[in-house]
Amino acid sequence: MYEKIVRQQRKEIAKLTLEQQGKVLGLYDHAIGDLIERASGTKDKSLGRRWTLDYFDELERVRNELERELEVQILGSSKKAAKIGIKAEQQVMTEIFRKANIDTGDHFTSMFSQVQDNVVRDIITGNLYKDKRTLSQRIWNHGEDFEKDIQYTINQAILQKKSAIELAADLGKFVREPARRGTTWGRCYPNLRNKRVDYNAMRLARTSINHSYQTASIQASNLNPFVEGIEWQSALIHGRTCELCRERHGQVFDKKDVPLDHPNGLCTMLPVIEKSLDKVADELRDWLYGGENPILDEWYENVGKKMLDGRIYSRSKK
Repeated sequence: MYEKIVRQQRKEIAKLTLEQQGKVLGLYDHAIGDLIERASGTKDKSLGRRWTLDYFDELERVRNELERELEVQILGSSKKAAKIGIKAEQQVMTEIFRKANIDTGDHFTSMFSQVQDNVVRDIITGNLYKDKRTLSQRIWNHGEDFEKDIQYTINQAILQKKSAIELAADLGKFVREPARRGTTWGRCYPNLRNKRVDYNAMRLARTSINHSYQTASIQASNLNPFVEGIEWQSALIHGRTCELCRERHGQVFDKKDVPLDHPNGLCTMLPVIEKSLDKVADELRDWLYGGENPILDEWYENVGKKMLDGRIYSRSKK
């Protein structure tokens, strides 16, 4: 059952990632579009000192707006990714409880919603990462890179004695794929010859989506007492799968100790239950009627009581 659900999850994550990449590119298009419009509006005015100072004020405004929009976009996609990540466990546990004739109720759903909220909060605060850098700090770094690139472009244009109109045209080329900018552009701006203006922001967005999805999957699995571990499934795409991920492929980790995928990763977390769902439901029913099961005893005290709103508090003893 997990395999089918997880395959669908991965398709949803891939679709979400593509949508997010388009939105991030759109943000950079818009940001540079504002700068182009400001430069174009000066007609043929030369890039003098006074013009440059005024333009840098506009650049700062554009950068701040870009950072705000990036944060909104990345948070939105991270929340969607976390929601996708909890689906497998929510569906599997619902099926187990159904087979055991246990009504889950509203608290069951709220426990999974809490997982989603926790993951998004960890992305925002940086608790998910060793360096503890917040999402705002990471986005600020990308905004700083963007501003430096535009400042470099302006300074190079001044050295080349270009007009404001020519600078506007060059900024328009910067947002294109490097191969489509032309050799002349590359000679004028050698430090940006092969650089994509949106690459780092897209990398952050892709990583946030994948880590939100993976972390939500792992945390949701920790709500299920029957999950024995998490199997690492690498994408195994030629040229896109690193040696570490190839080594991890098929490895089953303890569900409380699963490593995070690297930035730009595409790997999948597959919960492992060796028994059939019918067998699992039988064990749950047996425990309900007084059977000994220390694992379920511990689960109920730590998780199950909240998940099921305390409805399994009196069990008959065999």
